[in-house]
Amino acid sequence: MTEVIGWYISIFLMAATPWLELLVVIPIGIGAGLNPVMVGVIAFLGNALPVFLLIYGMDCLREMKWIKKWKERTRFKRAIQQSADNDKFAKKQARKEKMQRVFDKYGVAGLALAGPGITGIHLATIFAMAFNAKKRKVVWWMNVSLALWTLGMTAVSFYGIEWLANLFS
Repeated sequence: MTEVIGWYISIFLMAATPWLELLVVIPIGIGAGLNPVMVGVIAFLGNALPVFLLIYGMDCLREMKWIKKWKERTRFKRAIQQSADNDKFAKKQARKEKMQRVFDKYGVAGLALAGPGITGIHLATIFAMAFNAKKRKVVWWMNVSLALWTLGMTAVSFYGIEWLANLFS
């Protein structure tokens, strides 16, 4: 019993870790013989908790006075560097504008739904907050995305592992 609880705690912690997330954790848990429904629920919770912390943590950081002063100083330094290195600044600005256009086109929903498969949900959350998306919208779409990816990955892992076991038996 203690070993099974340890597995579930490990699933939760691995799901909360960026880059491991659902795509890696769910197949590991199901492959280890754990209950697929429990693995899915725990992996979802493990991924959702850091998303909440990132969203509300970034919001708190934006309001801190020392962060605002740091932004002002970096803007001033950037203005000085821009005059010295216009070509490099122009490339950086073009890249930023392109990312903003993609975000404007697909919005938080597109970013959230594609996030787990492309960048990971944690990085997708950071991008959404960096583009000044509304907190509620980010929380909603990130959790909807996590739920869909969890359901899909759990089903694929369960039936895929079962299919492989039948293939080799």
